[in-house]
Amino acid sequence: MLYYDNVTINNITYLLAADNTSLVYVGQLGAPKLSIDHFYPDTLFKRNSVLLAPYASELTEFFSKKRTKFDLPLNLETTCTPWQQQVLAQVSQIDYGQTASYGEIANMLNRPQAVRAVAHAIANNPILFFIPCHRIIRANGEFGKYRLGNPVKKELINLEKSF
Repeated sequence: MLYYDNVTINNITYLLAADNTSLVYVGQLGAPKLSIDHFYPDTLFKRNSVLLAPYASELTEFFSKKRTKFDLPLNLETTCTPWQQQVLAQVSQIDYGQTASYGEIANMLNRPQAVRAVAHAIANNPILFFIPCHRIIRANGEFGKYRLGNPVKKELINLEKSF
């Protein structure tokens, strides 16, 4: 069983889900791409606002420019392969307001030929914002694709650069 709650920030509602100890999913409520059902098919969910409150608070602070780093535990083990976990751990090292290319992430992992595999792992990030896949761009400076859409990715990058 997983627990969930919703938080509305700037008129957008986000769905957060956690196990007993860690955040496992963040996505936009009703977004068609990689919904929670994609990551957790046939899973029973129970609403638990108390358990998710610290995560909702940190996310709200992030969008309010009061938080540049998330501190709460995350869990990728149930949805990500060891390779994906490695890629997303590297993505988590990209500082607030900074960007890196898919190729740079591949190089950081000593796998320079694995750019496509890096891009695939990033595209399947189940915990948006807390694992800042929005900070990863193409080598030519273009934004690339983003699960919530490229305009949202551009907004997030601009939000962080304006802090």
